[in-house]
Order: sequence, then structure tokens, then C-alpha cells
Amino acid sequence: MSEEEKAEETKAEETNTEAASSDEQPKVVDDDRDIIVVAEDSPPNRKILVHLLQKLGYQVLGCEHGEQAWNEIQELKGNPKFVAVISDIMMPTMDGIELLKNIRGTEETKDLPVLLVTAVSDKDYILEAKSMNVNGYILK
Repeated sequence: MSEEEKAEETKAEETNTEAASSDEQPKVVDDDRDIIVVAEDSPPNRKILVHLLQKLGYQVLGCEHGEQAWNEIQELKGNPKFVAVISDIMMPTMDGIELLKNIRGTEETKDLPVLLVTAVSDKDYILEAKSMNVNGYILK
């Protein structure tokens, strides 16, 4: 890895944010990278997702639950750099299905790509998500 690549990676890691606790709100960093919101209540899983997406060059906002993600999505509406949401299904406060309903029910976000990542393999959840035009569903 060249010195320039190392410097860019360090900058990306420093400028990306993740909510480590409910007291710490993720902030959008003003740069040229596309933004993805990640909603995952498990800190280790959230950290892994955020890290992998950062390595791919995205600015990532890690959120502890769907309500926090929904608040971030509201602030990002209309931002051309906001490109996707990746969400767990089973979370406190607001689950991934409710988050998906909110996204699809809002004019500015209805076409936003949403990927659900979950340990839930219940067919009803999958069918409900499909009925709301989820873009992808991955079992962990």
C-alpha cells in the first residue's frame, strides 16, 4: 500500500463516524464520499459493517436502532450523496421493518435502496419486507 493510500485510509477512518453509545449521535462529515446509514443494535456487528463499508470508500453513519437511523435519514433527505440504508430487523425502539415502512412511506426516501441484514429467517418477515420493495435481504 502506497503512502498516499495509507493517508487516504487514515483520513477515511478519522472522518467517518459511528454512534458508539446512545449519547453519541452520528454526524455527517462534509466530503465527497457517498453516505450509507447502518442500523444495527449489536455493537460488534455494527462495528464490522461500518468498518467494511468504510474500507469500500463510503461515509458511514452507524446507528444503534431504527429510530436513530430514521432521524439521520430525515436529516439526509435530498442529499445526493445519501445512497443506501443497511438495517438489522430485530432492534429496540424501532425495528427494521418499521424503518423500512417509514422509508417507503416518505416521498423523498421511497426509492432509497434498503438492505436488511438479520438472523431472522421467519418467512413472514421476508414476505413483509418483500411486499415493501426491500432491495435485498441477507441472513447472518
